[in-house]
Amino acid sequence: MSAPSAASPPSGVSVTTAQATRGALAIIAALLAFRLALAAFVPLVPDEAYYALWAQGLSAGYFDHPPMIAFFIRGGQMLVGDTALGVRLLCVLSVIPASFFIWRAAEEWLEDRNAGALAAVLYNVTIFGFLGMTLATPDAPLALFCAAMAWGAVRVLRNPSPPAWLAMGVATGLALQSKYSGLMLAGAFALAVLALAPLRRQLLTPWPWVAGLVAVLVFAPNLAWNAAHDWETFTKQGGRVTAQARFRPQFLPEFIGSQIGLATPLVFLFAVIGLLPRGARAFRPGGARGLLMVLLLVPLAYFAWHSLRGRVEGNWVGFLYPLLAIAAAAGLLAPARTPARWLDGIHGARLRRATVPLALGLVLALGLYALFLPTPLGGAKDAILRMTRGWPEFAAAIDARRREIGASAILTNDYQMTAMLKRQLPGVMVQQFDERARYAFMDEPDVLAQPGPLLLVLSSYRGFQLIHETFGERHDLGAVSRGYRGVTLPPVPLYRLDRAAPPAPAKPTPPKPTPAAPAAP
Repeated sequence: MSAPSAASPPSGVSVTTAQATRGALAIIAALLAFRLALAAFVPLVPDEAYYALWAQGLSAGYFDHPPMIAFFIRGGQMLVGDTALGVRLLCVLSVIPASFFIWRAAEEWLEDRNAGALAAVLYNVTIFGFLGMTLATPDAPLALFCAAMAWGAVRVLRNPSPPAWLAMGVATGLALQSKYSGLMLAGAFALAVLALAPLRRQLLTPWPWVAGLVAVLVFAPNLAWNAAHDWETFTKQGGRVTAQARFRPQFLPEFIGSQIGLATPLVFLFAVIGLLPRGARAFRPGGARGLLMVLLLVPLAYFAWHSLRGRVEGNWVGFLYPLLAIAAAAGLLAPARTPARWLDGIHGARLRRATVPLALGLVLALGLYALFLPTPLGGAKDAILRMTRGWPEFAAAIDARRREIGASAILTNDYQMTAMLKRQLPGVMVQQFDERARYAFMDEPDVLAQPGPLLLVLSSYRGFQLIHETFGERHDLGAVSRGYRGVTLPPVPLYRLDRAAPPAPAKPTPPKPTPAAPAAP
């Protein structure tokens, strides 16, 4: 997918573009098939099991996030059943429209006919683009609708029209219904409208304002749900803001390193190059480069600031990867137009040629490892092994202990443990005794009202005071460990909880007889 020279004849360009298109479609289709295999055969991770609970009780909002992932999961379950593939199916298939939006956006952004094919491939071969569109988490629908926002943003810059603005409004509302991170991209676009003259002039028309209203209307059901639930999702997600946290810059290198890994090193390198002055001539004139820089750098500036005070999880930035892929395409296509000693010599040509193969090799190796080869080499620190393996045997051991003591239900104090036990033990009542707001969408009785003892599975020591206040004495039942191929994960302690018998009601004291009055003389 090398860039044709600007002086190439149209016929040469069309042949090259056709070849690039066929190659890109082949790579995207092959990766889609591989994603489907992973979705079908790799066990669910705990967060996916948790979101699958949401699909049992569809709602306009949930304690943790807006509801889009619940609708994605329910749709897949309706098509192929409540299996790992059913839970993940629509997230996997969403890579098709996401790739289309990135392809079209890059064609609008960059002055090269191969840019769309290249950007779509680059997105698919990043670790986030590959895994983030395979796992059933809110990041998958968010990335899809942010890709649509990227195309909508450049469309209203280059070819403004009422339909383009309305589509931008719908995409923004759907992104907000997926995860509140979409608000950062919407805010960055609002800044771009104010900063870039071609967009600012459009504020004199009604369509930007109508688009904003459309976005609010699409997002309105979740707003109404939060208003009826004391704004609990806003409060939870707002709690991640670290304005009052102490200065801890050690998280900044971790943040940068995680993004180099999720983007793959060469894709990350060329994305940086695409944003530098060297990459400027790869963009179409008229504010395209400025728009991409605002959309990317404004949210990244927040995450960099956050990382000076707290950890930024790698997936939090995933919604920007459609834009990062376009920036990387600009970086790869720019060398043909702007000379640079270290990039335009033989070493630079080798780096450009190696970018897609290296990234593709990394995602294939990661996928094959998850599918076939989790080994004990990484021990308990192996994230794939820790999240996906050993759950059926672990749940069966816990249920055997429950039956031994005649417990009517299982109590937990961790949402991931709760979700996995609920999924593995469908006929057993499992409840998290703290953070009950997480499960308000489920119509289930309170285990504390059930007869008999309870089995407590203690993932951490959080909430011990609540247990003590409710039950008093705990009976230690030892621990159960989860393992796989000789790797034993840290043991989970188990306790028997007996309800204290309520005090017997006091018997009423009979009234003392009133002494008779003395007879009159």
